[in-house]
Amino acid sequence: MSKSKTYLTENEFFRKKFENLLEFFSKKGYEFILAYDGVINQSTISRLESEVEEKILQYNYSKSIIKKVFFITVELLQNLFIHGAEDHTHTKHNFIIIARNDQEIIILTANLIENKNVEKVKNIFDTINSFKSYEELKRYYMERLENNDMSDKGGAGLGFITIGLKTQPPLNYKFEKINDTFSYFELSAKLLTND
Repeated sequence: MSKSKTYLTENEFFRKKFENLLEFFSKKGYEFILAYDGVINQSTISRLESEVEEKILQYNYSKSIIKKVFFITVELLQNLFIHGAEDHTHTKHNFIIIARNDQEIIILTANLIENKNVEKVKNIFDTINSFKSYEELKRYYMERLENNDMSDKGGAGLGFITIGLKTQPPLNYKFEKINDTFSYFELSAKLLTND
């Protein structure tokens, strides 16, 4: 398989996933607060933050819900920017969708991940999702913080743990192998709006 063919496959894979998710949410009656498929950098993150702020304030959500949406959105955008893998052409493939209905807000991101890192990331989410209560997860977060468990690129899952503390469990994730090098990684967090 030629390199350009691999690149097209990754591009097409992400484009198709994005389109399918937009269709899925639309059919289920969700409204979109944000649907972005493109380059993620600090400038884009600032622009998307402003866009989310402008849209979210149109709804009568509590300050608590608004703060959580902002925090999770920024955390996940930073994660795409810092941890999203680059393909052989140094291109990152990623997107973010924030959709709402009368009961909930779903914040979903997807990015390219190297196959060799899938198991490690899967373990982070399995651990977060294994806790039976908010208090247990909070204790785990404090232990990680105190032990200063940091990776070379940042917080060793601390951002994901914080998202877990702010959302309705579990954090839903999936991996789909694209080729021998890369997989598609999708993560979604749910906020109940009548909390």
